[in-house]
Amino acid sequence: MFHIVFSADENYIKYTAVLINSIIKNTNINLSFKDICQNSGFEAPKDSSFSSYKAINFDDLNSEQEQEGYIFHILSDNISSQTQNKLKALQNELNQIYPCQILIHIIDDKEFANFPISGAAHSNFLTYYRLKLKNYLNPSVDRCLYLDSDMLCLCDLRELFAIDLKDNILAAINDPGSKKRKMKYKQNNQIITHKFTNDYFNAGFLLINTKAYIENKIEQKCQSLAQNATYIKAADQDLLNATIPANKLLKLPISYNFSSISFCFAICKDEQNHRLNCSRAEFMQSYKEPKIIHYGEKPWRFLKSYIDSQNRNINDIWWEYAASTPEFRDELMAMRNDINEYKVFATLGFEILRALKSVFGYFVIKNLIDKPLDNLNLNSEIPDDIFGLCCILGEMIIHAKRHKKSPLSVILKAYKMKTTFTKYNTKNFL
Repeated sequence: MFHIVFSADENYIKYTAVLINSIIKNTNINLSFKDICQNSGFEAPKDSSFSSYKAINFDDLNSEQEQEGYIFHILSDNISSQTQNKLKALQNELNQIYPCQILIHIIDDKEFANFPISGAAHSNFLTYYRLKLKNYLNPSVDRCLYLDSDMLCLCDLRELFAIDLKDNILAAINDPGSKKRKMKYKQNNQIITHKFTNDYFNAGFLLINTKAYIENKIEQKCQSLAQNATYIKAADQDLLNATIPANKLLKLPISYNFSSISFCFAICKDEQNHRLNCSRAEFMQSYKEPKIIHYGEKPWRFLKSYIDSQNRNINDIWWEYAASTPEFRDELMAMRNDINEYKVFATLGFEILRALKSVFGYFVIKNLIDKPLDNLNLNSEIPDDIFGLCCILGEMIIHAKRHKKSPLSVILKAYKMKTTFTKYNTKNFL
């Protein structure tokens, strides 16, 4: 059986359901897990930052490991009985395609009272729940896959369970952001600064060797670090990066956690230090064939964002799966009709691009910051190739409104973003 873990509160369950649907729909029922094992493995190119790995030997597996079927674990602080019934019905319908079971684990936020409010842990501690593997996994489970709920699966996930993890604690994917990151914590009455390396991974995808995770006391190390942290920006992601040794990390191709913003632009290691730790050639291969999309611009807030290598709006792909998700499709499609906020972002961003070309740009941007959004005339003719960029720029205006930032600060950030997009726009490298 293949154990997959999610964290989701009541509001996020419907998005988790879409991810579960995409996992089942992309499982090739014409292939057995034995077939997958015989055709798996990866040989990283010379000088690659990715790890090479082999497939496990199917004949060495026990009966539980050989058995087909997904067990989906949903970690939550509370799920209503109505939603639990919908999840049961979802399970029953998807079972007709491929065996699966959905288990719900309710965890008390109080268990994480000493953990820092940071990053994804800004309103609750859900993001920390996955650290406590022993709370919800049977001791016989040798590995599990954690996925963020804002993802979409486009491959047969069994290929991940065919990877021989050896004694690595986990397999993960490099984070696309800057690697000039750090966290600080107290130790022996001193403040220690931990600087992260170029191997810093995104914790939205974690293929965990549960035995090695427990033996290396990762949960306890994360808890100790959390309780002593004085500066931390990315919650459990920082904790895991600080506690997993580099020689116990299997580095997978970025296609398994392809960030949506990378459809817009990406800066690779052969172009700039401390950015995405793969070559441009490796990046483009994943760009053309992403296996899991990780959405920054959530499809339930943005009906449109970035365009993939086949000129498809990537948020449309998510909505195609949403429309076929049993039990939740009606609720999701009703929501779709009321989504308009992204048009505000795009319109504001398009106005910024125009302002950057004008000698009166400062005053245009000041007006955008000061002007009530209700008075904004939405632009419906923004070209697809810059729509995502416009959304990014538009969010700068919203941020400036909320935090009373100056027009000059917006101009500087917008100019930097436009310059980055011009130089590293992914479409330029096709």
